[in-house]
Amino acid sequence: MRPLYCLPALFALLSPLAQAELLDDVWERGSLRIALADDNPPYGFHEDGKLAGFDVELGRALAAELNVEADLLVEDGDKILEGLRSGRYDIALAPSLAPAQGQDALEFSEPYAFPLAEAEGSAAQPMAIPLQKGNPAFRDKLNRVLAKLRSEGRLATLSEHWLGRDLSQPPAASR
Repeated sequence: MRPLYCLPALFALLSPLAQAELLDDVWERGSLRIALADDNPPYGFHEDGKLAGFDVELGRALAAELNVEADLLVEDGDKILEGLRSGRYDIALAPSLAPAQGQDALEFSEPYAFPLAEAEGSAAQPMAIPLQKGNPAFRDKLNRVLAKLRSEGRLATLSEHWLGRDLSQPPAASR
């Protein structure tokens, strides 16, 4: 009878391991749900009736590296964080989202772009991908995918094409 008393404690210890991980959900669903704005050229906009821009192509590249479809979901910029917190989106690609905005329920990937501030060419807030906290396997996989895209030069190519210069490296590294 004594082992039965230990079962609740064992379940309590194992419950974090049983929690669903976002990476598993993405692979099971077969798509990466990406929130983005369509009114922010050159990041996201409509061209000839289709979504285009840096964020759109980056989202497709991320999904392709995860071997899933890119489910590009257009959202108003002020509703993107709410959608991430609620789980409506897996990630968001929006240059205006800064890590300080989502510290309560979100975490961020490693930076993928390092834009310059308008004044004097100084560095602006690096761009990173927000996602819900508590998904370490997904965050780590996302960081590995971003590192691969950077090492293959694909981030540089995307930023040169859409943003007019290579912003894939920190300003000190790109000199």
